[in-house]
Amino acid sequence: MTPADLNAELAAYLDEVTAPFPEDSAARIRADLTGHVLEAVGARDGLELREALAALGPAAEVRAALKAQFFTRADVAWLERDGQLRRLLAGGATVPAPLWQSALGCVVVVGLLTWLVCGWPGLPALIGSREFTWAVPILLTLELALLEFAQRVILRRPVRSAAVLRRVYGTLIAPLGFALSLPVFAPSVVTEPGLLAAALGSALVAAYLTRPREALTLAGKAWRGAW
Repeated sequence: MTPADLNAELAAYLDEVTAPFPEDSAARIRADLTGHVLEAVGARDGLELREALAALGPAAEVRAALKAQFFTRADVAWLERDGQLRRLLAGGATVPAPLWQSALGCVVVVGLLTWLVCGWPGLPALIGSREFTWAVPILLTLELALLEFAQRVILRRPVRSAAVLRRVYGTLIAPLGFALSLPVFAPSVVTEPGLLAAALGSALVAAYLTRPREALTLAGKAWRGAW
């Protein structure tokens, strides 16, 4: 078999493996697989390209394994049915703000909200007559830290996975934020089981009705960091 025939065989193998994937993912897969094949050929004297391809496995099996690591064209088309998710995908990679900047923003927000809700020692609340308690700034700090941590974990994922997780996160943030904020802004509700259940139930129903079906179906794949 001539070198041209071998190159054609490699090209056909790569075409079959990468057929379901978007162009950027296909290029990445091609480069990785070609590198593995050339490395195998170079590591063993006399090893032919055909043998190296056989060692990778049948194209159908390799393609099936890669579908767990990469979003397919069908996946992307499904995700783009959601207008908000389509905008997130088009936006590309997003870099989180520097940690010091996020921490400074957290301090400012906690300070202002605490002043609004219960004031600070020597500084009365802007709304109502609630007395200062350290529970308010502590709960607010924990809530903002949790939100910031979730954002940073999401943004470390590849672009498509990050977009899917941001869409899911945006849906969950309302009921979760509502639940975490109740003890701060309406502590009396916490002592009333009926009111608490109604408030949380309403938030969950709203989240269910506005759930992003496209993102949720692929959230597991996104969480595993698919490209």
